[in-house]
Amino acid sequence: MNGKEHFSKWLDIITYGDRKKYSKFVAWLFLDSFVASIPSSILMIAVYLFLAPVLDSSLCYEQKPFWILTGILLIQTVLYAIVRRKSYLDICVGHVSAQQEEKLRLGDKLKTLPMGFFATHDAGELSTLLMRNYEEIENLSSSIAANGTVIAIRLLIAMIILSIFNIKMAAAMFIVIPLAVPFAVMSYKRVAYTSSELIAIQQQTAANVIEYAGGITTLQAYDCTGSEFDRLKNSFAKLRDDSKRQEKAGGAVSMYGRAVLFLGISVVMGVGALLLSKGEITPFFYIMCLLAALQVYEPIMQLLVFIISMARIDQCVDKLIALKEEKELDVDDPPKYAEHSDISFRNVRFGYDENDEVIKGISFDIPEKRFVALVGSSGSGKTTIARLLARFWDIQSGEIRIGGVPITAMTQEHLLSKISMVFQDVYLFKDTIEENIRIGKPDASKEEIYAAAKTAACHEFIMSLPDGYDTMVGEGGSTLSGGEKQRISIARAILSDAPIVFLDEATASLDPENEVQIQRAIDELVKNKTVLVIAHRLSSVMNADSIIVLDGGRIIEQGTHDELLTKNGRYAALWNEQQTAGNWRLA
Repeated sequence: MNGKEHFSKWLDIITYGDRKKYSKFVAWLFLDSFVASIPSSILMIAVYLFLAPVLDSSLCYEQKPFWILTGILLIQTVLYAIVRRKSYLDICVGHVSAQQEEKLRLGDKLKTLPMGFFATHDAGELSTLLMRNYEEIENLSSSIAANGTVIAIRLLIAMIILSIFNIKMAAAMFIVIPLAVPFAVMSYKRVAYTSSELIAIQQQTAANVIEYAGGITTLQAYDCTGSEFDRLKNSFAKLRDDSKRQEKAGGAVSMYGRAVLFLGISVVMGVGALLLSKGEITPFFYIMCLLAALQVYEPIMQLLVFIISMARIDQCVDKLIALKEEKELDVDDPPKYAEHSDISFRNVRFGYDENDEVIKGISFDIPEKRFVALVGSSGSGKTTIARLLARFWDIQSGEIRIGGVPITAMTQEHLLSKISMVFQDVYLFKDTIEENIRIGKPDASKEEIYAAAKTAACHEFIMSLPDGYDTMVGEGGSTLSGGEKQRISIARAILSDAPIVFLDEATASLDPENEVQIQRAIDELVKNKTVLVIAHRLSSVMNADSIIVLDGGRIIEQGTHDELLTKNGRYAALWNEQQTAGNWRLA
């Protein structure tokens, strides 16, 4: 990527993808800063009008100029109130809205990425990307463009005016500025160097916090809260140390740069005194130059700090650019839509690592409205096949079709609308039970939600809760039992009413008392649907239209329950093992 292309993408991040809208926002901020700077200019003029008669006896005081200046200040007050309101609203509403829209666009982007991306980017990294990085960008982008421009213009005007009156005094005032630039460059490089380390530890700390909070039950069960908290504490300590390092890295411009700039006041005073003794400037002009020096160097310091701040967000911007450039799941243009729900795998090969295949040339068909089960030992590829069907990952070769349409030709929304999924490990969001069920159909009415819950045999236990369907669920469903979460998940799938149903041992977390009810609910869920089941307990899929036996990523057997038993192969061995295990008792 060349410099011009990188700058264009950098600018897109800073402007939240809408340069025109951002330009209007910056224009209002510029006007805000400009109007706010009027009183200091008025004050300089007033000082001039006051001192001029003192230094030149031929002049006399006139009240009219002071009244004019007072009137200008009154107008400025009203104008500033109007402009400030507009710019404030832009900051609080327009700027934040633009940022939120960009975050939503990134959220849409995340939906199009393969699951492999999330396997290498944890929740801490993504939360840092979408929250902290944008906070850094917001802090800078909301001020540097407008305030930096105002400062630069004010300095340019000051230089021109001083040069008109006396070029030597102008040179004396601005000669020290280049001496402060090396400190700014040094600070920029040091801050840029430390920023990558700081962002990395921020992401790691966020990930550790999420992991500690999410696994607190397991940690307490094994009495590991102390050791794990030590790891979390060490992350915070590292974050503190790296933050201090970055602050020190940018301190050169704050300390030495500021000292050099303030040295300029001494230079102005000394050069001015020399020129005054030679009669090249008047005492009045000398006083005005001293007052101007006090006004000039502080904005220059702010401008240098702005430049240093650029280093703080370079890493943030680069991370966001990398996220936006992540390869999405390809979709045909225009996309195709499947009308039927039969499933076909043709010579499918896939590996999470390209050098280690997990699925090795699998081919099978699931006719529409048929029930097919995947069985096999752990690691045989059952769950991977189901996730490839939902296109959580893209296959390396072969083809997967639904209704005769390649899944690569469908949008992700259309593909997932064809599939209802009930996993063994259910995740519920920190929201009400009603909203967790509504995920299956966002526009569902309360009546539809209640009906789905009744079919899934969870309506009664929901109504027994203090707030019924309005009961808040802990993050991940931590406030509910495994069986309760599973039934809510089934209600969600029933509400979705997708033509293809994928079940990952949906009754595994249920107690025997409720299993019959849930099995009936599943029977309602899969009625007139194409069903793919991952089965660990073979007794639950005895009635499947076809059972596919997997081993090492290959299909080694396929047929009905009775057919496979008569073959006396791998399926028969698994069946006999489970029958034997069923008779096991704790002595």
